[in-house]
Amino acid sequence: MSRQLKDSEEIANTYVDERVKVLLPQFEALASYRLTQRKKGIGELPGWEKLAAIEAKNLKVTYPDEKPEEEKTYSTCLRQISALKKALRAAAKTELNDKALYYPVLTIITHFGDALSFQFASYKERQNTEYRQQVTERRQPENRIEIDLTDSLKFAHNVLTEIKNGEDANWMDISCAIALATGRRMSEVHLSASFEKVDEYTVVFKGQLKGKSRRLKIGEKALPIREIPFEIPTLLKADLICFGLQWLNDKGKRFAQNEDPERVNRRFSKTLNQHCKDFNIFPEDERTYHKFRAAYFRACVVNAGIDNFDFIDYAEKILIDRDETTINSYKRYKLKPGSLTRI
Repeated sequence: MSRQLKDSEEIANTYVDERVKVLLPQFEALASYRLTQRKKGIGELPGWEKLAAIEAKNLKVTYPDEKPEEEKTYSTCLRQISALKKALRAAAKTELNDKALYYPVLTIITHFGDALSFQFASYKERQNTEYRQQVTERRQPENRIEIDLTDSLKFAHNVLTEIKNGEDANWMDISCAIALATGRRMSEVHLSASFEKVDEYTVVFKGQLKGKSRRLKIGEKALPIREIPFEIPTLLKADLICFGLQWLNDKGKRFAQNEDPERVNRRFSKTLNQHCKDFNIFPEDERTYHKFRAAYFRACVVNAGIDNFDFIDYAEKILIDRDETTINSYKRYKLKPGSLTRI
């Protein structure tokens, strides 16, 4: 069982916390009325439709996008909308005065969230279009970037070996080492992931978070993707990977697997993204924790001898990711001749 991290260690999202305090009581007040009244409101109590419109205005005022109207994406607003939806659902579990209204309140939160997202739909589409265009441009041969995993893999191997031998280490180094060697996301490393050794450079991974609503059929049952085991290759020996994850757990640097993954981002994202600047795989301005995933994948492609025809299928197999735009973004990187790809 993971030793639970203290809430005081997390970075608060002040805007979201304040809006939850304002909105949740209004949703609870609406929950006892008919569906039309919940939407349109009753008396001086606004319905979820008007509350979503008000929230959209609040977000734009709080997080303005200074670009010309035809270029605006309101990227911070979009992130806060996602955070607000999650926070409202989490608060509904514990903060309602009348627990019997939990499911009606959840329904209101869903309608409110959909209406709020609709207010920003054109900006979201513009953001997605820009990202796809950026990926297409960056992956052109003239824009590709050469990466070298040698120094970082050696460091990751050494630091994992040291803790296995009983020496102490910086927990952030261990986290980055596991991310590089397995390609798993920050929220998986620090919350949902489990590893079990298969052979020297293969583990069974459970705890996939992206696409968590997906269900896959195993035998006669359709299971949530988070519960399904996947065999994935590793860039370091599997026993080091398994030991490192348990070490993070023992040091209190992992949340319990039933916690909200968003807590990982609030607690660790800023710290780890800053720390991984010391890993010299990518140009300095591109060094983020998530980029370890790209480095891992490019190394695995070389180790497995994958050609371009099987690139997408292989990515789906070991990254467990169906987003071809994201997968194609990894084509921007090519390994420097002589780079280590496994130790």
